[in-house]
Amino acid sequence: MLRIILCLLILSPAFGQESDRKIPPIKHGGYVIYEKNGHGLIATVENIGKLDFKQAQKACEDLTQNGFDDWRLPTKEEFELIHPKLNLKRIGGGSIFQSSWYWTSSEVDKDNAYTHNLQTGLQSPYFKDFKCLVKAVRSF
Repeated sequence: MLRIILCLLILSPAFGQESDRKIPPIKHGGYVIYEKNGHGLIATVENIGKLDFKQAQKACEDLTQNGFDDWRLPTKEEFELIHPKLNLKRIGGGSIFQSSWYWTSSEVDKDNAYTHNLQTGLQSPYFKDFKCLVKAVRSF
């Protein structure tokens, strides 16, 4: 009997790291990445697509979602805030957040911009014509 209880405790979502797996609240049109004194950063719930850098910038600027039209491509510093909230290790597997590279708005030069991997947290420059996943953010 004691073995069964121990097994249930270990396998329970409330035991160990599993309890950390929760998706941030949705407010102001997307996931709340941070909020302080009535201001903060929101990220889109769904990915915008897999686009090159120029297309990613335009898609974010043109996005109207959940009644908001002030979306933009996140900076690499903003992705450092997004990562702890929306990475696969934290929220578990699923189709919304894939282990892949996302564009940031931070440019290296005319041909390269930084990307962020939501699985590992690594950031690396890529050629702007490379297609990466896109997530938009907005401030409030």
